[in-house]
Formats: sequence, C-alpha cells, structure tokens
Amino acid sequence: MKKPLIGIIPLVDRERESYWMLPGYMKGIEEAGGIPVMLPLTSDREALEKLVNYFDGFLFTGGHDVSPAVYREAVFEKCGECCPERDEMEAALLPIILEEDKPALGICRGLQLFNALLGGNLYQDLPAQFPSSVCHRQPAPYDQPAHLVDLIKGTPLQRLLKKDSLPVNSCHHQGIRNLAPGLQPMAYAPDGLVEAVWKPGSRFLWAVQWHPEFSHKVDENSRKIFQDFVKAAAGSSTIRADGPTSIYIKGVTDRDVSPQELEGRAFFKKRKEEIENSITANPHTLDQVIAYIMEKYHGIELSKENRICHQQKGNLKEALIMKHCPRLLEEADLPSLDSILPSDYQDPALQKAFGEKLELRQKKINEIPEALFPMDYHIYEINLPQGQIQIDIEKHWECLGCSVTGDPEEMPHLMNIVKDIKSYYGVTEEDIRTKSERFQDLVITLAS
Repeated sequence: MKKPLIGIIPLVDRERESYWMLPGYMKGIEEAGGIPVMLPLTSDREALEKLVNYFDGFLFTGGHDVSPAVYREAVFEKCGECCPERDEMEAALLPIILEEDKPALGICRGLQLFNALLGGNLYQDLPAQFPSSVCHRQPAPYDQPAHLVDLIKGTPLQRLLKKDSLPVNSCHHQGIRNLAPGLQPMAYAPDGLVEAVWKPGSRFLWAVQWHPEFSHKVDENSRKIFQDFVKAAAGSSTIRADGPTSIYIKGVTDRDVSPQELEGRAFFKKRKEEIENSITANPHTLDQVIAYIMEKYHGIELSKENRICHQQKGNLKEALIMKHCPRLLEEADLPSLDSILPSDYQDPALQKAFGEKLELRQKKINEIPEALFPMDYHIYEINLPQGQIQIDIEKHWECLGCSVTGDPEEMPHLMNIVKDIKSYYGVTEEDIRTKSERFQDLVITLAS
C-alpha cells in the first residue's frame, strides 16, 4: 500500500494567536500507514481546490463549537466558543471533498460539522438541551472509556470491528439533534445520542463522536478506524475502491488523480445544478404525506405509548419549546441544570441522584399542557426485507424527518424511498424563492 497524504484541519488557539495540533491525530495516521500534514487555515477557494487535488484524504479534528449560524439557528446561551475561521474553511472545504469523492474522517467536532453542513442540526449544549445520565464529558485520563455505544448491524463500522457494542471515551458538550439527510447512523449512546455516522455512496465519509486520537495507543478498535481511513485514502476503501488506475494532469496537481475522482466531481456538480433547476412548487400537507406512506409503502404508525415514540417526543418537545417559546421552561419551575449536574461522574451515588433529578425535570417538561404548547407527533415505520425507514412527523410545527437502517448494499433502494417521500412532501413557491430549509433539505436528499 502506498503511503497516502492526509491533510489535517488545524486547531486554533486565539489567546496565543497560533495554530497547533494534538500529537494523537498525527500518530494515529502515521501508525496506520499515512503521512499526516497540518493544513493552512484558509477559506480561499483556489487554495482549497489545490489542496484537495494534492491530498489523498482529510481528517476533520475536534476543537471549538460549530457556530449555530452554520445550521441557521440562533445562538443558545450555553453554546461554547466558536471559531469563525474554522467554520468558514471547513464549510468551503467539505463540498470540494465530496465533489472529488476524497475520503474524510471526522472526530468529535468533525462529526458535528459534517451533520451541520449536510443539513442537520445540533444540540448546542447537551446538559441543557439533552440531559442524560450518560457521561459525555469525562475527566482525565482521556484514553479510558466513559460509556458504551451500540453499533448498528450491517453498517461499515460494525463490519470493520465485528462487534455489537463498543466502550468509548467521551469529551463533548454538543451533539447531533437531527441527523442530516444523506448521513446514516452507525452507533448510538445508551441515551439515544448519535455517536457515529457515514455517508452511503461516498468513497469514505465517516465520523465518530469519541476520540480515537486519545485512545489509539491502548485500544485496537481506535487503531482500526484510523487504519481503514488510511486504506481508503490509499485506494482500498471498504465501501468503494478506486483501484490502481490513475492519470496525471499537468499543471493541476503534483500527484495522480483517478478517473473516478474526476468523473465524480463533474457528476456531482451537474447533478446538483439539475436538481436545483428542476424543482417546482408542488407541496403536499403532512396528512397527505402520511396517507401516501400508508398506501404506497404500507407504513405502520408506532403507538404513542411506545418507548421510542415517548422518548423522542419528549426530546423534541423540549427542543421546540426552547426554539419557539422558551419562557415556558422558566415558568415550569424546572430545577437548574447547574444545580443537578454531578460533581463526579464516576460516583454511583451522585449518578443516581442526578438521574432522579433529571427524571423529575423531564416530567415537568412533559406536564406542560397542550393548551400552552400543542404537539401532534407521530412516528411511522416502513419495514422491508432490505431494512427499515423511520419517518418522524410533527404536524403542528411542520417537521418531517427520515432515518434509514439496513444492509449497506441495499441503501440505494432505501434512500430512493426517502427521496420519493421528501419529493412528495415537496416545496412551495416561497421555499424556492428563499431557498428555505425545506428546499435545501430536498436538494440535499435528492443529490445524495
């Protein structure tokens, strides 16, 4: 295997006015057989295109919070420090990587960034917006596991590691709220938070919420993640290999560029333009969408007493209240999150007390009456031999989301059903004119 060049997004220290790098990112790539190089911090399109042409793969590191502006939301009071320079660079870089189908691995912030840039959104502060007894921000040492994650059967990560669950470290206070169209989950924390994702159809686009750059010295699974990423960058992707054939483009790059990379870039650009120009206003109501799902795909509605339905409605209710009517949380006399957080996440007694207080807090949120904050939440499932599609619909606030699980080889078939449902939901003339979130969601879904 050739040693691929891996470009690594720099970390930024504002106080010292410096760019820097944790050695674990470098060592993880080196030990996996790659050559790591820290990139310049730039959002210049020409410079980024040359970098993408030159490098074989890209590692999106952890670091600052992703700015809510990236996913078009207001800043929550407990959102941490952001880095506009990184946001701008990565927002410009990722589309070029996707166009040229270069392998990319995201870690922590990298996972959150992929989700935000591809149409999803984030919890800006997990303790405040997604309180849980799971330790998502552990104390040192950071190479030790903090909790388990459940791997989804048949996903690339599960096939690579050949495990159903995995102990991972954890050091983050933000996380995926709504998964971006085109991304699929590979792992969940015990509280339901998405911990790993991949993009079907891409040569290699994975991201994990945990930190293999800390644990690779002591954990074989962390090393395997780095190794598979480096193999993909070298042309040996477990998802789609390019093979050894390549061509050289004089004056454009100083290394070989595979024909598939060139074809992929041209195809992606053409496809996106065609989709944006072809979309016309033909909206349907969510009630019509439900009837469509039931009739065409024999969908079934989960009982509102179902644990998954109850849990997801509770999480969505708090998120919607915070977005549309935050005063209701103040009026509900909720216990302060600062007052209930345990001082030591490893202490069983403190963990138990925290869980009890958290349960009380969630109970008070659920007790906010429908008259003050109406919700009409439903979950529908389409069960097929190839896998399962879950459709989340909140009719009062007009929310529609889809998630897919199943055999990776069958993902194109499952994603075609998602595209059909989203196309049927459609967009209005106003959505097209303003390029609204509903319009962008449809474009991204159809282009995936």
